[in-house]
Amino acid sequence: MDWLLKKQDNIEKKLAKKHLKEGALVLYDLTSVYMEGTKCPLSNYGYSRDNKKGKLQIEFGLLTNRDGCPVAVEVFEGNAADPSTVSHQIDKLRHKFGLKKIIFVGDRGMVTQTNINKDLKPFGIDWISALRKPSLKTIMKTRGESMQTSLFDTRNICEVKSDEYPGMRLIICHNPYREATRRRKRKDALKRAEKDLAVVQKAVQKSQNAFFVF
Repeated sequence: MDWLLKKQDNIEKKLAKKHLKEGALVLYDLTSVYMEGTKCPLSNYGYSRDNKKGKLQIEFGLLTNRDGCPVAVEVFEGNAADPSTVSHQIDKLRHKFGLKKIIFVGDRGMVTQTNINKDLKPFGIDWISALRKPSLKTIMKTRGESMQTSLFDTRNICEVKSDEYPGMRLIICHNPYREATRRRKRKDALKRAEKDLAVVQKAVQKSQNAFFVF
Protein backbone atom coordinates (compact mmCIF):
# COMPACT_ATOMS: atom_id res chain seq x y z
CA MET A 1 0.00 0.00 0.00
CA ASP A 2 2.86 2.38 0.78
CA TRP A 3 4.35 1.61 -2.63
CA LEU A 4 1.02 2.32 -4.32
CA LEU A 5 0.67 5.59 -2.45
CA LYS A 6 4.00 6.79 -3.80
CA LYS A 7 2.95 5.81 -7.32
CA GLN A 8 -0.61 7.17 -7.09
CA ASP A 9 0.00 10.43 -8.95
CA ASN A 10 1.69 8.75 -11.89
CA ILE A 11 -0.91 5.98 -12.04
CA GLU A 12 -3.78 8.46 -12.03
CA LYS A 13 -2.18 10.64 -14.70
CA LYS A 14 -1.78 7.63 -16.96
CA LEU A 15 -5.37 6.53 -16.32
CA ALA A 16 -6.65 10.04 -17.07
CA LYS A 17 -4.63 10.21 -20.27
CA LYS A 18 -6.09 6.90 -21.39
CA HIS A 19 -9.72 7.31 -20.30
CA LEU A 20 -10.39 11.08 -20.29
CA LYS A 21 -10.13 13.75 -22.96
CA GLU A 22 -11.25 17.31 -23.60
CA GLY A 23 -15.03 17.60 -23.35
CA ALA A 24 -15.23 14.34 -21.40
CA LEU A 25 -18.07 13.41 -19.09
CA VAL A 26 -16.61 12.87 -15.60
CA LEU A 27 -18.57 11.10 -12.85
CA TYR A 28 -17.87 11.79 -9.18
CA ASP A 29 -19.29 10.42 -5.96
CA LEU A 30 -18.35 10.12 -2.30
CA THR A 31 -18.77 7.21 0.09
CA SER A 32 -17.67 6.28 3.61
CA VAL A 33 -16.17 3.29 5.40
CA TYR A 34 -16.50 2.82 9.16
CA MET A 35 -13.53 1.91 11.36
CA GLU A 36 -13.08 -0.06 14.58
CA GLY A 37 -9.74 1.50 15.54
CA THR A 38 -9.00 5.02 16.78
CA LYS A 39 -5.51 5.72 15.43
CA CYS A 40 -6.30 6.90 11.89
CA PRO A 41 -5.74 10.69 11.74
CA LEU A 42 -8.51 11.08 9.13
CA SER A 43 -11.15 9.17 11.09
CA ASN A 44 -14.04 11.19 12.46
CA TYR A 45 -17.75 10.98 13.13
CA GLY A 46 -20.00 11.86 10.21
CA TYR A 47 -22.93 10.75 8.09
CA SER A 48 -22.65 6.96 7.88
CA ARG A 49 -23.62 5.51 4.50
CA ASP A 50 -23.32 1.96 5.81
CA ASN A 51 -25.61 2.56 8.82
CA LYS A 52 -22.88 2.30 11.45
CA LYS A 53 -23.88 5.16 13.71
CA GLY A 54 -21.49 5.93 16.54
CA LYS A 55 -18.51 4.58 14.61
CA LEU A 56 -15.52 6.56 13.40
CA GLN A 57 -15.18 6.61 9.64
CA ILE A 58 -13.21 7.92 6.68
CA GLU A 59 -14.61 9.10 3.36
CA PHE A 60 -13.24 8.76 -0.13
CA GLY A 61 -14.24 10.29 -3.43
CA LEU A 62 -13.96 8.48 -6.74
CA LEU A 63 -13.59 10.03 -10.20
CA THR A 64 -14.50 7.88 -13.19
CA ASN A 65 -15.04 8.30 -16.90
CA ARG A 66 -18.55 8.11 -18.41
CA ASP A 67 -18.40 4.29 -18.44
CA GLY A 68 -17.55 4.08 -14.74
CA CYS A 69 -13.87 3.25 -15.22
CA PRO A 70 -11.99 4.56 -12.12
CA VAL A 71 -9.46 7.29 -12.82
CA ALA A 72 -8.63 8.84 -9.44
CA VAL A 73 -9.46 8.43 -5.76
CA GLU A 74 -8.99 10.75 -2.80
CA VAL A 75 -9.46 10.15 0.94
CA PHE A 76 -11.13 12.73 3.19
CA GLU A 77 -11.86 13.13 6.87
CA GLY A 78 -14.87 11.22 8.10
CA ASN A 79 -16.93 14.37 8.68
CA ALA A 80 -16.28 16.00 5.28
CA ALA A 81 -19.43 17.41 3.67
CA ASP A 82 -20.02 16.22 0.10
CA PRO A 83 -19.93 19.70 -1.52
CA SER A 84 -16.65 20.59 0.20
CA THR A 85 -14.83 17.87 -1.76
CA VAL A 86 -15.85 19.10 -5.21
CA SER A 87 -13.18 21.83 -5.48
CA HIS A 88 -10.47 19.20 -4.92
CA GLN A 89 -11.73 17.23 -7.91
CA ILE A 90 -12.01 20.25 -10.20
CA ASP A 91 -8.49 21.32 -9.27
CA LYS A 92 -7.26 17.80 -10.01
CA LEU A 93 -8.99 17.64 -13.38
CA ARG A 94 -7.73 21.06 -14.46
CA HIS A 95 -4.18 21.08 -13.16
CA LYS A 96 -3.13 17.49 -12.57
CA PHE A 97 -4.78 16.09 -15.70
CA GLY A 98 -4.60 19.28 -17.77
CA LEU A 99 -8.26 19.24 -18.90
CA LYS A 100 -9.83 22.58 -19.80
CA LYS A 101 -13.28 21.48 -20.92
CA ILE A 102 -15.21 18.81 -19.01
CA ILE A 103 -18.76 17.94 -17.97
CA PHE A 104 -18.85 17.25 -14.22
CA VAL A 105 -21.58 14.87 -13.01
CA GLY A 106 -22.56 14.66 -9.34
CA ASP A 107 -25.69 14.00 -7.30
CA ARG A 108 -27.99 16.66 -5.84
CA GLY A 109 -26.12 16.69 -2.53
CA MET A 110 -22.80 17.16 -4.29
CA VAL A 111 -23.32 19.91 -6.85
CA THR A 112 -24.73 22.91 -4.99
CA GLN A 113 -25.30 26.43 -6.24
CA THR A 114 -22.24 27.50 -4.26
CA ASN A 115 -20.12 24.91 -6.08
CA ILE A 116 -21.53 26.02 -9.41
CA ASN A 117 -20.68 29.68 -8.76
CA LYS A 118 -17.28 29.02 -7.20
CA ASP A 119 -15.83 25.88 -8.75
CA LEU A 120 -17.55 25.31 -12.10
CA LYS A 121 -18.75 28.47 -13.85
CA PRO A 122 -15.53 30.49 -13.41
CA PHE A 123 -13.58 27.82 -15.29
CA GLY A 124 -16.10 27.17 -18.03
CA ILE A 125 -16.97 23.73 -16.69
CA ASP A 126 -20.39 22.30 -17.53
CA TRP A 127 -22.27 20.08 -15.11
CA ILE A 128 -25.10 17.61 -14.76
CA SER A 129 -26.90 17.14 -11.46
CA ALA A 130 -30.40 16.88 -9.99
CA LEU A 131 -32.60 19.46 -8.31
CA ARG A 132 -33.81 18.96 -4.78
CA LYS A 133 -37.49 18.17 -4.25
CA PRO A 134 -38.56 21.69 -3.09
CA SER A 135 -36.99 23.29 -6.18
CA LEU A 136 -38.66 20.76 -8.46
CA LYS A 137 -42.05 21.40 -6.86
CA THR A 138 -41.63 25.14 -7.42
CA ILE A 139 -40.80 24.64 -11.09
CA MET A 140 -43.72 22.28 -11.62
CA LYS A 141 -46.08 24.77 -9.97
CA THR A 142 -44.91 27.84 -11.87
CA ARG A 143 -43.80 26.40 -15.20
CA GLY A 144 -45.75 23.18 -15.49
CA GLU A 145 -47.60 24.52 -18.53
CA SER A 146 -44.35 24.57 -20.51
CA MET A 147 -43.91 20.81 -20.23
CA GLN A 148 -44.11 18.88 -23.46
CA THR A 149 -46.28 16.13 -22.02
CA SER A 150 -46.50 14.21 -25.28
CA LEU A 151 -42.74 13.85 -25.29
CA PHE A 152 -42.82 12.68 -21.68
CA ASP A 153 -45.48 10.10 -22.48
CA THR A 154 -43.48 8.56 -25.31
CA ARG A 155 -39.93 8.80 -23.97
CA ASN A 156 -40.32 9.23 -20.19
CA ILE A 157 -38.41 12.50 -20.47
CA CYS A 158 -39.23 16.13 -21.15
CA GLU A 159 -37.62 19.57 -20.98
CA VAL A 160 -38.92 22.56 -19.02
CA LYS A 161 -37.87 26.19 -18.75
CA SER A 162 -37.63 28.27 -15.59
CA ASP A 163 -36.70 31.89 -14.96
CA GLU A 164 -35.13 30.74 -11.68
CA TYR A 165 -32.45 28.84 -13.60
CA PRO A 166 -31.41 31.08 -16.50
CA GLY A 167 -29.12 29.47 -19.04
CA MET A 168 -29.66 26.00 -17.58
CA ARG A 169 -31.29 23.10 -19.35
CA LEU A 170 -33.82 21.41 -17.09
CA ILE A 171 -34.84 17.85 -17.88
CA ILE A 172 -37.58 15.89 -16.11
CA CYS A 173 -37.35 12.13 -16.47
CA HIS A 174 -38.99 9.04 -15.06
CA ASN A 175 -36.74 7.03 -12.73
CA PRO A 176 -37.96 3.41 -12.49
CA TYR A 177 -35.50 2.62 -9.70
CA ARG A 178 -36.77 5.51 -7.57
CA GLU A 179 -40.33 4.46 -8.33
CA ALA A 180 -39.64 0.89 -7.19
CA THR A 181 -37.97 2.12 -4.00
CA ARG A 182 -40.86 4.44 -3.13
CA ARG A 183 -43.39 1.71 -3.90
CA ARG A 184 -41.56 -0.67 -1.56
CA LYS A 185 -41.29 1.94 1.23
CA ARG A 186 -44.99 2.76 0.91
CA LYS A 187 -45.87 -0.93 1.13
CA ASP A 188 -43.69 -1.38 4.23
CA ALA A 189 -45.23 1.72 5.84
CA LEU A 190 -48.75 0.39 5.20
CA LYS A 191 -47.82 -2.95 6.79
CA ARG A 192 -46.48 -1.21 9.89
CA ALA A 193 -49.60 0.97 10.11
CA GLU A 194 -51.89 -2.07 9.79
CA LYS A 195 -49.93 -3.88 12.51
CA ASP A 196 -50.20 -0.89 14.88
CA LEU A 197 -53.91 -0.48 14.13
CA ALA A 198 -54.51 -4.16 14.85
CA VAL A 199 -53.04 -3.69 18.33
CA VAL A 200 -55.30 -0.68 18.95
CA GLN A 201 -58.33 -2.55 17.63
CA LYS A 202 -57.61 -5.50 19.90
CA ALA A 203 -57.24 -3.21 22.92
CA VAL A 204 -60.55 -1.49 22.12
CA GLN A 205 -62.39 -4.79 21.74
CA LYS A 206 -60.93 -6.04 25.01
CA SER A 207 -62.13 -2.96 26.88
CA GLN A 208 -65.62 -3.28 25.38
CA ASN A 209 -65.90 -6.88 26.49
CA ALA A 210 -64.62 -6.28 30.01
CA PHE A 211 -66.83 -7.13 33.02
CA PHE A 212 -66.82 -4.90 36.06
CA VAL A 213 -67.51 -6.38 39.51
CA PHE A 214 -68.49 -4.11 42.39
